[in-house]
Amino acid sequence: MALPFKPLPQNPELDSLIERSVAACRAMSPEQKRAMHEAQRRSWVIGNMMLDHPEMTREYVENLYDRVSQ
Repeated sequence: MALPFKPLPQNPELDSLIERSVAACRAMSPEQKRAMHEAQRRSWVIGNMMLDHPEMTREYVENLYDRVSQ
């Protein structure tokens, strides 16, 4: 099956950054991973809420998320 896109040229700097990121993630404790995943969830939800409701301020959306997630 052919890929629907062209392969990217080699980028040693990017490869190194990815390797460092993977190693840092693997070195995290379960507690650190839970905190990271929660921060990512929070950021994703807030970002999507602001896309759907651009009239809302970030502060308002963050407070709303915090109230709902408790």
